[in-house]
Amino acid sequence: MNEKKLLQIISKVVGLKISTKAKASNYKKWDSLSHLKLLAKLDQATKGKSSKIAELTSAKSFQEIKKILLKNKLYK
Repeated sequence: MNEKKLLQIISKVVGLKISTKAKASNYKKWDSLSHLKLLAKLDQATKGKSSKIAELTSAKSFQEIKKILLKNKLYK
């Protein structure tokens, strides 16, 4: 996954175009239900690999998600 793909996934789930500085606290639509949808979409995009990363459940920003995916070699 790359930056463009991750931005697309989060934007689609939140329903708004987001930037790399996006944080859940800045978007009303990025609530707990949207976060679950985001995790499901990330899991689809990584062919089931991201569901094994517990840290993603508490990641609340683009940068946190990116950092976790990088650490787990799922982001380029």
